[in-house]
Amino acid sequence: MKTTILIPLSFILFLFSASSAPDSVIDFTGKILRPGINYYVMPAARDGSSGGITLAATGNMSCPSGVAQFRTDEYGMPLTFSPVNPKKGVIRLSTDLNIKFSGSTSCNESNVWEFK
Repeated sequence: MKTTILIPLSFILFLFSASSAPDSVIDFTGKILRPGINYYVMPAARDGSSGGITLAATGNMSCPSGVAQFRTDEYGMPLTFSPVNPKKGVIRLSTDLNIKFSGSTSCNESNVWEFK
């Protein structure tokens, strides 16, 4: 009975030890995305009919509370990316991260892009 328990347990431990960290996020040039560096988020197909993203007011609100995409080939506002865990120096796929707009708002609102 002990042998039956040890074999699956050792196999499970092997799987956990053999699994590697998720791949790093890369930019369009193939370089690793670096925390705290300004980036512009643009559509993959650059045909001039749409552009980058920016903070935008929604509904009847005068202060930006949402994210919008330009309809023209404008860059929008730069963003910085950082892992939620500050000890991690690399932004990896399928991990939690903070996204912050680098510009300022006229309403003293947070520039952090929140997913709700």
